Amino acid sequence: MRCRRMSNPERHTFLGSGGLKIAADVWGDPNRPPVVLMHGGGQTRWSWGASSQSIAAHGFRVVSLDLRGHGDSDWAPEGDYSFEEFAADLRAVLREVGGRPLLVGASLGGLTALMTCGEPPHADVAGLVLVDIAPKVASAGTDRIVGFMRSTSQGFESLEAAADAIAAYLPHRPRPPRPEGLAKNLRRSADGLYRWHWDPAFIKPRPGWTQQKFEERMMQAVRAIQAPILFVRGGNSDV
Repeated sequence: MRCRRMSNPERHTFLGSGGLKIAADVWGDPNRPPVVLMHGGGQTRWSWGASSQSIAAHGFRVVSLDLRGHGDSDWAPEGDYSFEEFAADLRAVLREVGGRPLLVGASLGGLTALMTCGEPPHADVAGLVLVDIAPKVASAGTDRIVGFMRSTSQGFESLEAAADAIAAYLPHRPRPPRPEGLAKNLRRSADGLYRWHWDPAFIKPRPGWTQQKFEERMMQAVRAIQAPILFVRGGNSDV
């Protein structure tokens, strides 16, 4: 298929669980097959910017979401960032998108897709692509990610300081020559500090949560999914 050059995306707001506003960028012809992209925890829809444009250029309708509490989406008023609520948001979005979309989710987005399709009411989708996530998760990797998020949640004095922190956390990746690109994932607060574009309540400990029970639940969800599933793992993934 010949690729077409895409213009800028349309900004759209979906209504998630309880009327929570879910922000999205939408690319491509609305009559084309839909692809829904979901970022990882602590990220925003900008993580899929280049991918969204490329997928749409190949003839798909692309919907890239900010999950609840992230980016330009609403923060949960009661701090409810349970997987049940992430999945409820996605089911509401899929009802509006229509058709049988392909779901692509990284980390948190992938787990949300698994629950949405693998637990009642099962969403009818064309398939799932899970990026750097699986039903069984390496606890050392997730602990490291959450630890970084918590240790940097107080904010940074500058974009340069944020870039330094990321470079120390990901020494295997080249440091971006200019930190301005981080502005899409950070917001400047009234006190002048740059903070991540997500609700701090998102990383609070969850009472009663155990990894064993969670993994058992995810395995049951996978077994219930009728659509094809593709697992994609990055070479330097923690999970």
